[in-house]
Amino acid sequence: MPQPQTSKPEYGPHLLASLRDLGGEASRDAVLRHTYTRMEGRLHPADNTLLYNGAVPRWRYQAEHMLDGLVEERYIEEDGMTLRLTRRGRNYIERLAEAL
Repeated sequence: MPQPQTSKPEYGPHLLASLRDLGGEASRDAVLRHTYTRMEGRLHPADNTLLYNGAVPRWRYQAEHMLDGLVEERYIEEDGMTLRLTRRGRNYIERLAEAL
């Protein structure tokens, strides 16, 4: 039976909140590190499985792909090595916070 794993969409709000926590602008690596810190207690053991010959933990692979989707959907803009939270991303996080 497969072990539980965190789904890609579950990373989205945490990636946006991490970028917000980092002042709305940060490197991709800083956002991913901060996201891991935010989610560490929620991740399943299978999320730490190393993929691609042990090079990348599953959580990071999933989070990277979700981050690319957030850029594509314009919640985040990417300028070289810098990520910036867009108005759309900021509005989403604010609405999400109000709902909790």
